[in-house]
Amino acid sequence: MKPSIKITSLEAARALDVSGFDGVITIEDSKIQDPFRVTDDAPEQLVLRFDDIPGPGDGYTEPKEADIEKAFAFVDRVEPQSLLIHCHAGISRSSAIALAIIARELGPGKEKESVLLLKEINPDARPNKLMVWMTDEMLSRDQKLFNMAYQNMMLTS
Repeated sequence: MKPSIKITSLEAARALDVSGFDGVITIEDSKIQDPFRVTDDAPEQLVLRFDDIPGPGDGYTEPKEADIEKAFAFVDRVEPQSLLIHCHAGISRSSAIALAIIARELGPGKEKESVLLLKEINPDARPNKLMVWMTDEMLSRDQKLFNMAYQNMMLTS
């Protein structure tokens, strides 16, 4: 099943009526002051907490494979028809998680289609480079997903 995905910034997520989504993936900075939480448990929300960095940094939390695995498990458990994914800016971390979900759903050999679908969903997408690399490794794509993303959009960090 392929959910319809919407990618936004934190500010846009706060302004949305999230009740129209089956699931929300919130990616927040490690030092967030005012976190966004879905009320009334509808829709279900997964909160991931890491910074948009390429690796370990003083006082920052780098993304890990476990974060991508949690997103996969959330999608498997909730089986959303519609999914909102947001981070602070709606450009890097949220796009990387969306690409991971899309690539896994479409399967091997569909790396180009995965990247093009992400660009269609979010023309401003600049997925976090480390996260795309980890996704490629986790899905055993032999750098095809990473290279396709690099060729078709500027990866961040």
